[in-house]
Amino acid sequence: MTSPVAVLEQIGANLDERRHGFTDLRRVVLSQVGKPLESTAVSMAIPIVYAHWEGFAKESCQIYLEHVESAVTRGGELKPALLGHLWTPALRTLAGGVNADLKRSVAEHAMFSLTQPVSFGLDEKAVETSSNLKYRVLESIAISLCLDITPLEWSRHYLDSLVELRNNIAHGARPKTLRYPDLDTHITRTLGLMEGLERALVQAVQARSFCMI
Repeated sequence: MTSPVAVLEQIGANLDERRHGFTDLRRVVLSQVGKPLESTAVSMAIPIVYAHWEGFAKESCQIYLEHVESAVTRGGELKPALLGHLWTPALRTLAGGVNADLKRSVAEHAMFSLTQPVSFGLDEKAVETSSNLKYRVLESIAISLCLDITPLEWSRHYLDSLVELRNNIAHGARPKTLRYPDLDTHITRTLGLMEGLERALVQAVQARSFCMI
């Protein structure tokens, strides 16, 4: 069993790596401040800021789910939301409609998995973001993983604006007025968001929020 301390150390190390990445990003863009390429450098840096956010969220949630696998002895110990996440592959078969065979298959899967060790599929561990980790997507992930992100409500509009800015830049519609202070603000807020998600994961691991017992 992976100890809670080891899990939290892994998540903390992931966040520290992102902090170092932000420091390097600041240094690179600072070298262009006051020069013709300052706006271009900031535009190039914004997608990297977003990439650190999504990368941290996905990797940390995977570490968390791997801990959940080892922290319970059978599927029946999981809270309903996480049990539903575990059953995602079986539930996908219902997307095309429901018939007697499919209902029986899902029921058999449910009965079997309740008594078996928990093992999330690779897709479930990776958590679905569609490369657009907006706040509503984060909320959906948090519900599935039994995470309390209520303290992150402040970031709802900010996170959506970051994703929109990243998408605009990626599609060639970057703003012409971006400057270093804009990047500094995005890094500061994104780091605050990542620290908030880390706290939510720490709380869930320590309180065993994923477990019925």
